[in-house]
Amino acid sequence: MSRKKRKNNKSSQKGKRSTKNNINSPDFDNRGSAPAPIKMKYFEASINDLGSSVEERLEMVREVGKVAAEKFPKQYRSIQEWFQKYDQPQLLSFCFYYFLTSEVGYDEEAVTGKLEFPPFYQELLQAFSLTIPRSFKATPFSNEIDNFKKNLQEMGELYRTKQLQFPDTVLTAEDLPHHLIRTEMIMHTTAVRNWSYDHKMKKVTTDIAKKIASNFIEHHGFDPVAFLELLYKMTEMVEKKINEHRLKTKEFYTPSSYRSVIETYESLFPVDKIPKENHDHLWKHFAKNLRNLKAMFLMHSDYFLEKIFSFDFKTLASYTSISEEKLKEIFQKISFEFGDLKDAEIDHFLLGNPVQEKPFIRVSDDTVFSTMYSVMTHFSIGLLENFCAENNKLRQKYTIARGSYLEQEVKSLFEKAFPQAQIFAGSQWIGSDGKQYENDLLVIVDRFALVIEAKAGMVSAPAKRGAPERLFRTLQELIEDPSEQALRFIEFLNENRGDLSLKVKKGPNNRFNSADITYFIPLGVTLSHLGMTSTNLKQLIRAGVTKRSIEELVTSISLTDLEVVLDLLPQTSEKLHYFQRRRELEANIEYIGDELDLLAWYMDDAFNLGKDQEKYGLFKMDLKSKELDNYIIGSAKNENVIKPGLRRSQWWKDILDRLEKMQPQNWLEISYLLHNINYEDQNTLIQMRDRLAQDVKMGNTKQRHNWILLQTGEKKRQFSIAVYCYSDSLKDERNDMMHTILESDDMDGMKGTLVIAINVDRQHYPYSSLAFRNAPELFETPYLKTKD
Repeated sequence: MSRKKRKNNKSSQKGKRSTKNNINSPDFDNRGSAPAPIKMKYFEASINDLGSSVEERLEMVREVGKVAAEKFPKQYRSIQEWFQKYDQPQLLSFCFYYFLTSEVGYDEEAVTGKLEFPPFYQELLQAFSLTIPRSFKATPFSNEIDNFKKNLQEMGELYRTKQLQFPDTVLTAEDLPHHLIRTEMIMHTTAVRNWSYDHKMKKVTTDIAKKIASNFIEHHGFDPVAFLELLYKMTEMVEKKINEHRLKTKEFYTPSSYRSVIETYESLFPVDKIPKENHDHLWKHFAKNLRNLKAMFLMHSDYFLEKIFSFDFKTLASYTSISEEKLKEIFQKISFEFGDLKDAEIDHFLLGNPVQEKPFIRVSDDTVFSTMYSVMTHFSIGLLENFCAENNKLRQKYTIARGSYLEQEVKSLFEKAFPQAQIFAGSQWIGSDGKQYENDLLVIVDRFALVIEAKAGMVSAPAKRGAPERLFRTLQELIEDPSEQALRFIEFLNENRGDLSLKVKKGPNNRFNSADITYFIPLGVTLSHLGMTSTNLKQLIRAGVTKRSIEELVTSISLTDLEVVLDLLPQTSEKLHYFQRRRELEANIEYIGDELDLLAWYMDDAFNLGKDQEKYGLFKMDLKSKELDNYIIGSAKNENVIKPGLRRSQWWKDILDRLEKMQPQNWLEISYLLHNINYEDQNTLIQMRDRLAQDVKMGNTKQRHNWILLQTGEKKRQFSIAVYCYSDSLKDERNDMMHTILESDDMDGMKGTLVIAINVDRQHYPYSSLAFRNAPELFETPYLKTKD
């Protein structure tokens, strides 16, 4: 018998993510990005490189933070000085137009790895602009752009570095995690905007608004959906006006004669025309330098930027069914006037910016202004919630609507993603403690079951700001509680094998046979997006947020991210493999990234890390999801974009497609095994298969029966695949030989073994026959042992 063995090998890759707004394609579609938070692994590395003891090392790092903390207040408060020198709307408009927009197709963060002007800078500027009355100063700002940007960047760096000033309670390296998770939430709250893609945020917010519309109208007198759509329309119009302004500047900047430049500018902007006899005088004033003349007009055009971000109520009324008078009343509640924040504690702007609740500025009795349009969709759900909070009955209706919406959407997503599955919602059952419990969703596919718990709780403002007790309690509710509920239901199903009939609140009982289920995959789904904080369960354990072990916690994923996962993994086996491997990843590696970063990483090689899993201490992929942006955003706009897919060889893909279509016995277990073979090994196996098939066909083999063997290299999850090539003359011996291969010593200790048989004399593709055997535990880290 000819046998060859290989082992997996893989290297990690880095990815990209962005927040900058694109002209013609606003980045309101992209999720936000923060300055790189200080991570535990990096802290440990820096601490271990300093001093001779942990205490000395911590003190040296703390001193770095202390110095930054001492410098920060002066640098931070200097922002206000800019609004004493320049007109507020002019300065705000200039910053948005030049710093928060980019040409279509350019992603600054993807190219440079960072944002020079993150969106939260604009929020700070708008808040500071409201601390003094409007100045109306007409001084052009262009001459001080570099100093202004340097001022903000130094402020941002000091703010990040001052987080190194650990509290006195941090005495050892073991004390760090508790502090770090709080710090990360603070950094996340400070800088990250857009909890999902623009179209997804709009859908979630408007869908919830529809569920409470009648009660909302009864109390407030206007339709919340119409109000949200108006905000989104204003954002669209700002983008349109930005592009119109950009085209105008290009038009007067293009001519090659000074007279054409002057006349073109005068035709495009509402200015008094210069008498033609004075054109020569102006030309001489600029030393007959066409570039300088154009630069002057470009600077002058900046005075019209304020109009881009301003709307009068008559115009707004033309966009919506809400009356002009009602609009004035609404915007009175969500707008400031210059000087309104003169007594505000500006130090709180970073973590509790009042602009987030009132993003507009009343610049006159009939006009509102704002430069919050890049994050307006992000703010919109908060504005909706604030209106609901004004009335107890309405607030209760809203809370109920959030929960029912999440449960309905999750059920709908899984019904679409698993059309062949048995799906049961709201199963009620009695636990061993005699209490009644309820499972949100059970998805049974063959012998696999997804046990899903939905949690629509909100992250409170104190929690977002990093208040430890509120933060930890929120994380427990959104992660720990669903874990406990899901695992408790799995335990119930294990202990109650056979035909079950479980009650629901309304309608007929949920009836299914639990004896048919062998593999359980629990999952928590939230409406709130907690970013990397909720993604990394190990970090929560280290921080003391939960006392549960990693085996007692389940993967938590937001609704909008779940939708992306189910869309980009079309095969049933891919989805199941992702959710299970996603959980196993938590127990075995350290990583930096959120759910969509992990999904993009999964696309590379299905989390088959091989020896890299043991070699690398930390996988950093916090910008990896950028690889998915083009499809997610483009498809939402009905653009012709390529859909990303799991990287596989064509043979592997064809085998999996056939299994998905034919669904033979053990098809999901076989597919799960196949997903555990990386791309490199797939191609190596193909080359070996082709050589062996040719030798068998030509009669060049020494043995009667010949096969090649591949075994995965990861100790905790070893699988074997044998490719057995035979001729027509050995067809009658095929089945016995496949059984012999399965029972060979090479297959001992494997979590799954597969024999792919290929008749070299027939045109059977992708295989002639399959034989499979799996161990009692197919998964690397089971939640609970299933009963035989």
